[in-house]
Amino acid sequence: MPMSDTTRNLVIASFVALSVGFLAGWWMGSQTTEAPEPAATAPSGAPHPVGAQEYLQLGMQALGAGDFETAEVRFRRAVELQPGNPAAHADLAVALMYQERWEEAREHLERAKEIEPGMPEVYFLEGLVYRDAIGDTARAEEAWERFLAMVPEDSPQ
Repeated sequence: MPMSDTTRNLVIASFVALSVGFLAGWWMGSQTTEAPEPAATAPSGAPHPVGAQEYLQLGMQALGAGDFETAEVRFRRAVELQPGNPAAHADLAVALMYQERWEEAREHLERAKEIEPGMPEVYFLEGLVYRDAIGDTARAEEAWERFLAMVPEDSPQ
């Protein structure tokens, strides 16, 4: 049975979200040598402190399981702990896109672009928002062209 456009887009968005998670690791490692932000205290009953990176991982697990509301909660917590992490905003945008909360998703993509304008995945996701939510195929194409210009030809993306 062929995949619908919406299903295909969501699969692509999930792949991009995973890529964004990997990019977050790179971004975190490329920052200045100042001490890392202290981890927040875990919810009661948790065996250890939980920080932004752990919330991003938990959000990815929820996203992969199709639990978009839980993914949103976990990504929001990562954004609260590290508001300057563009990957956290992009991942939150993906969880919102799955829930068809397009305007909120667009806002988080804009924030990710403000923080890290050289993050190609944001432009790919932005193209999906323009095409699927706003119906503006010209702006979607512009966003995707920017994505393609930023990604090396030998990239798996």
